[in-house]
Amino acid sequence: MLALLVVAAGYFYFSGGYDRWRDERSVADACDGAVSVEHTRALLGTDDVSGRTSHSDVAGGKSSDEGSPPVTCWLDGPGGYRQRAVVTMEWRSKAWGPHTVSGRDATSPYTSVPVPIGAGWSGMVNVDDDGATATVVSDCRNTNGPRAGDSLTVFVSHWGPQSYQEPAQRVRLARFATRTADAAAREYGCDARSGGRVEQVEPLAHRRETYPAAPSLTAADGTCAGVTPGWLITRAHETAVGRAPVEDCLLIDDKGRSLFRLSAYYGTFADDQRWKTQTGREFESTDPLRTDYLFRAEATCPGSPREAVFAIDYRAYDNDPEPQRRYAREALQQFAERSAGEHGCTDVKLA
Repeated sequence: MLALLVVAAGYFYFSGGYDRWRDERSVADACDGAVSVEHTRALLGTDDVSGRTSHSDVAGGKSSDEGSPPVTCWLDGPGGYRQRAVVTMEWRSKAWGPHTVSGRDATSPYTSVPVPIGAGWSGMVNVDDDGATATVVSDCRNTNGPRAGDSLTVFVSHWGPQSYQEPAQRVRLARFATRTADAAAREYGCDARSGGRVEQVEPLAHRRETYPAAPSLTAADGTCAGVTPGWLITRAHETAVGRAPVEDCLLIDDKGRSLFRLSAYYGTFADDQRWKTQTGREFESTDPLRTDYLFRAEATCPGSPREAVFAIDYRAYDNDPEPQRRYAREALQQFAERSAGEHGCTDVKLA
């Protein structure tokens, strides 16, 4: 019997079974156990997966608390960095760069907009040239302790051979991100409300310089709903209304050009906007953390004394007239009122 066990163990080791078991274990342990091996395989499109994890503070040094974010884990298929997902987690109270990590500053603010994850989750997906990033924000309902009034943000960036033009791949990314966010909230003691099972994620428009087929603004029923046409604006590009932490609405002229971008920022993303625009925090790239908005507004939101931030900015084209500021201000007011109402926020005030 002992001889048989030795032979079996040797076969398991030399046939690669041990390596596969070790790699699977590294994924199961990734990000403090918040990552699912099954969902990782589905996202990366392979059964051969491995993982590693790092805890660090915002300055890049070692954290004294290795059981809590900031934490990053890398999940790889056989293709290495060509078949990789990177999971990053941070508390709102310790957030450093949510716009950067979520992928919002990787593209032109006038050529793509975030798509809400839906299904009751506070989340969004941003697409880039060769991949996409899903962001899920879990608001902690804790009334005492270190997590009271805080939130946990999970970012999942993935790139590889799979195309995000495929509906199934968008769903895989969203399901991976929401499952990881739910597990992480439990692991770190954040009493957050979970959403449901994600069944679909809207198509992701990326680097679209013009929108010749954009529908009429008067027919808008998503993030542009309630904004009236005026000046040169007749059409719009929008996404469905959801609990996304960032919302965009592109206002478009008859030529299909995006002239204005309306944006709403909530939670950690509102903090990031306010930090940049009010204290002069510097980045190598300030896009989309811009200081040259035409107008800004804020609203008071439940569960936190902090406020949501709304903004409108303008894309100048050669030989175009200066934007009609009165129209821009009215459009921002209408956009902010609608968005704030959807998120349970009140008292919209333009700066």
